[in-house]
Amino acid sequence: MGIRYYAYPLQPSDVDAARRNPYPFLSADPLMDAWGPEEDRPRMLYLDKAWRELQHVFAVSDGRLQPRISLELVKGNVTPVGKYGGHVGFVHVLPPDVVQQIAEDIVMVEPIVETDIIEAVPYSSADYANEFLRQAQDFMVTLAADGLGLVFTIR
Repeated sequence: MGIRYYAYPLQPSDVDAARRNPYPFLSADPLMDAWGPEEDRPRMLYLDKAWRELQHVFAVSDGRLQPRISLELVKGNVTPVGKYGGHVGFVHVLPPDVVQQIAEDIVMVEPIVETDIIEAVPYSSADYANEFLRQAQDFMVTLAADGLGLVFTIR
């Protein structure tokens, strides 16, 4: 199946509670949320495995010799455990002000060029990465407009 990315909106009043324990704010079955019947899907951002490509894109300098603020949306990785491929997922909470900053930044990200993405993630493609970039842009703009934070997991 592989490691995938899922993000859910978070009410501003829930940010502190989610920072203490984010799991009640995440779905028990995020893959079904992403792949299930459309009428049953909650509001969420599903980036499949493209979070790696977006990490590469957002890590590029924004002109101030530092990564784009959009990197906050996909930062992190799983932690390997044991010798049989097990892992512990990564979970992160973003408050509404950071969501707003990301929304303002992510809309300025240009479509990904094939040669750039293949260099970073050889098995990927620009079409694949750009589809998820567009979804991330739309999701973040609407979250920011609604004044929401988010909680995400990579697992």
